[in-house]
Parts: sequence; C-alpha cells; structure tokens
Amino acid sequence: MWWLRHTHSNTESENTLEQFSYSIIPLHIHHRSFTSSVEEPSPAIPETIRLLRILPRRYDAISYTWQQDEVNGGSKNKQGEIVCNDARLLVGVNLFNCLEQLEKNGRHYDQDLWVDAICINQGDEAERNQQVSIMADIYKLAERVVVWLGAADEFTPKASELIESLSRLKGDEIITITPQAFDDAHNKRLLGCSNSPEHWKALALLFGRRWFTRAWVVQELILARKITILCGDHTFDWDKMVRVSDFLAKRTSANTFREHLFDNIDRHFLSYKNPTKLDAIKRDRCGQASNAFLYTLVRCRTYDAREKHDKLYPNYHGTVAKLYTDVAKYILEASEDLHVLAHAEGDYFRETEGLPTWVPDWSVRKDLGLRITGYTRYNAAGTLPCFYKIQDGDRLGLRGFELDIITRVGETKEEVNRTKNCKDWLDLRDELQREYPAADYKDAFWRTLLIDTDPSRTVPIKQPWENAFNIWMGLCDYEPSKTGKQKAAEYETSFTHSLNLRLFRTAQGHLGCGTSSCKKGDLVWIVQGSRVPLILRLVPQAKTYELVGGTYLHWFMQGEALDERELQGFTLV
Repeated sequence: MWWLRHTHSNTESENTLEQFSYSIIPLHIHHRSFTSSVEEPSPAIPETIRLLRILPRRYDAISYTWQQDEVNGGSKNKQGEIVCNDARLLVGVNLFNCLEQLEKNGRHYDQDLWVDAICINQGDEAERNQQVSIMADIYKLAERVVVWLGAADEFTPKASELIESLSRLKGDEIITITPQAFDDAHNKRLLGCSNSPEHWKALALLFGRRWFTRAWVVQELILARKITILCGDHTFDWDKMVRVSDFLAKRTSANTFREHLFDNIDRHFLSYKNPTKLDAIKRDRCGQASNAFLYTLVRCRTYDAREKHDKLYPNYHGTVAKLYTDVAKYILEASEDLHVLAHAEGDYFRETEGLPTWVPDWSVRKDLGLRITGYTRYNAAGTLPCFYKIQDGDRLGLRGFELDIITRVGETKEEVNRTKNCKDWLDLRDELQREYPAADYKDAFWRTLLIDTDPSRTVPIKQPWENAFNIWMGLCDYEPSKTGKQKAAEYETSFTHSLNLRLFRTAQGHLGCGTSSCKKGDLVWIVQGSRVPLILRLVPQAKTYELVGGTYLHWFMQGEALDERELQGFTLV
C-alpha cells in the first residue's frame, strides 16, 4: 500500500520529510538547460535527490518452518547471517537456506517478499500479536505463496522422479499400482526404474517433512492464490503432489512403509496423507462448506503447534479450556447438526484441564474418531431435527433415547494392528454367534471393524472381505493365493485408517466400534442431530452424563432404531 500526504507549508513539509525512510542516489547530469548557452555561471545543482518508492500491490509470501528437518542434519538451533538494510541479522538456518536458494534461482531478485521472521519485529510483542491477527490477509493478498520444504538431501531427486512417474498415469492405471510390490512386473511396466524401495522411501520422507505437520501452514497454503513448492533446488507441482498423496491414502497403509522401508519410524513422520488433506481443506473453503471450520480441525488433528491455543486461534488472553469451549459453542451455533460432539473422544484423549466432556481436546495429536470427515454417509438419528441448549455456563442439554448398554469390550484396533493378537475379538464374536445363531456375526464382525466403509466411500461395503481379514491376521490354515494376499493388503489399508477405536458388544447382542475410551457399563444413545450414536457415561449423583465419544453400531447407522421411540432430555457435563 502507498499513501499520498498533503502538506500546508514548507516548514511542515520539511519536518515531515525527516520522518520517512528514503533512498539517496547520485544524479548524473548529461546536459544543461537552454540558459546554459549564456556565458553566465550555472546555478549550483545538488548532486543527489530523494526518490520515493511506490510499493507494489503484489508480493510473494514465504511459507516455511522455523526449525529445519532432522533429515538435513545439523543443529536444530543453528543460525545463518544475512544483511538487511545494511545491518547484520541472524535468522534460523532453514530460512537462511530458503533465502539462499531464492537468490540462486534468481526469480525473486529485486522482488518483494514477506517473511514473518524478518518482516515482523520479533522483539516487540504488541507488533507481533497485531501482525499475527492479520496473517490470513497477508497470505490471501500475496501474489504467490512459496512453500519451502527445506534443503534437498540424497532422497529428494528420487521422490521427484516417483511423483512425476505416478502423476503421468491415468486414473484407471494408478489404482492398479501396489506400493510395496517392488519386483512386480506390472508396477515396473508403468513406473519403470522409479518402482524401487529407495524411490518409495524417498517419497515417504518428502511427505514426512516438518512443513507438512505444522498447524500454522494450513492457512498459509489454503489461502494462497498460486503455490510454488521448493525443496532445495527441486521444484514440485502442488497438484501432482496432491494426486500422489490421495493415491497413497487409498492404496497403502503406514504398515507398508514400516515393514518394507523403515525400521521403528515414528508414525507422525509418515505424513503421506497430509497433502490431500490440505487440498480438501482448500476445496471446502472455496466451496464455502457450512462445516468447513470443523472439518479443518478434524483433518488437522495430528498437526503440531507450539502452543495449544494455536491449534484454533492465537488468542492467549484466556485459558486453553475456555478457548476450546467457546469454539465448540461457536461450531454448534454455526452448524445444523451435533457433529462436533462425535470428536470428543473421552478421557483417553484428554490433556487439557477444565474441558467439559462434550468439547473436543484439539491439542491431542492423534487420528481419532471414525476418520470419515463429516460422517455424512451415516444417519443414525434419521430426520430428527437438531436440538441443543447451553445450560449453566458449560452444560449442554440434548434430547434422545438410550438404545443399549456395553457389556464387553475387546482390544483396540491399534493394539491388534501392533501385536496381531485379536483373541478377545474372536471370543466376543463367537460368544455372540452362540447366543444369536440366526444372525451372521462373521459378516457383522469384519464390517464393524471397517465401520462398513472403504476408500470407494460405498456404504455398506459391497465386496466380501471376511477372508481378507483372516489372511491379513494370519488366521488361515492354507497358503493364500496372490489375489488373496492383494485383498488382504487392501483390507489392511482400510483397517488402519482408523486405529483409535475399540470393538465392543452390547447387552442386546449388537457389535460396535467406538472410541478407545469406552468401557463396560457405558451407554449407547441415539441423539437428535447426531449422525452417529453417542457413547455416554452416567454420573449417578448428579443425574447427568459424560460424553465418551461417537461410535459405529452395526445395524443402527441409518435410523433403524427410531421406530416409536420416546425422546427424553438429558444433560452433558
């Protein structure tokens, strides 16, 4: 932005001029005026003049992380030195590498850049807070956002090669690729030399860089008009990265990378789903989805932030509990449903003191819930209108009915995925089959573990995957065929998509898969406005309930429980 300022006197003009920054340049005079032909001495001409630079309306903004990735080596606290306005300035080594690369590329030479660590006085708290409050506008108005993933390493070229190879494939070709099949002739025909363990490992490491895991980058990317992705001297196309990320999310699991490519790698480092999550957030914003804010929080639950406030909004005046509660109330007011309640996952996933049980703790960095953004494929409460009422400050009044009670719980999906031991599950399934021989609990069993949905988003799942589960778990007494093993790998991908869930049965013989926090004695309710059943825990002395979390309950996800049920009011604390 630039401003014109009128002055009323020469004196005022002189005083005001000193308050502005300006450039002084030499003025080289190559000719004189028409009076110079007269043999009279010319008037003294100043050798320098002041120039006012009208700032351009367009600039590029840098999106990066202050801390460098460990894969690049070196000390995390290392700094580099730059010269800014003829003064020496220390900056983090990751930013230093970025500026050095931009200088090498030449594209941004003599072009305006906005970089938070330099353009904000980090020693002035008032200025820093003010600039943070307009950060969204800064990135929205930038002509381009340059994403800096960090310096390149020995893996970066191979990641670039594999992304290019995968992105060239047609839709019906890419879905036939099996990431862990390094020696597969079909893979080699389509990907050539890019289908190697080193290439797939490089791809996972690229998507696992710190930039893809930080909460702050979300708004920086989704608000961008144009995007350039840099990793050292490599430039990546964002749309291609998203397509590859979406393919990986649907076709492979973290187990694949652990078993075939890595040894004991932290699961947070396997962030290959994050580009497609960011792209979905950007689409929601462009489409002005009514629940876009909530969906963003759900998708970015695993993202890291230095302060708990930063997961939602950098307002540090109140407590984290108050901020999270206020945001939950705002989401309820802005929504036409109670979907936010399904993301309060109980005491296993609660680290912030003072939160009501119905308020999600967004500071917990885990993939929680059924892992289906929006849950729109379910309709447990049918057409019952949404109802809620805030009572006595932070109590929540709702309406619904008690459907069943949990009488036995099994292992969590995460435990079974880690140990390959599902003894309690099988005992629970066989117990139900003995009690209710007319029902098909083998079918209900594998469907419940997948919450009856798969990457095709079809509900219910159409393909029979019972044998696929048995093959994957090693429960077969025969050698599976190649096709069977492929089906088992596909089952694993769907199974591992939502691991923080626990299998349970109810008193009336129903199978469910809900938050790991659930336990024997918890109640399953159908609640007006909730797309999935909710698990509640009675607080007898107060005649109120704690919210434990949402759940999948087989045979009751499309309004089947609503027949002539009487609704009653109840209160969550």
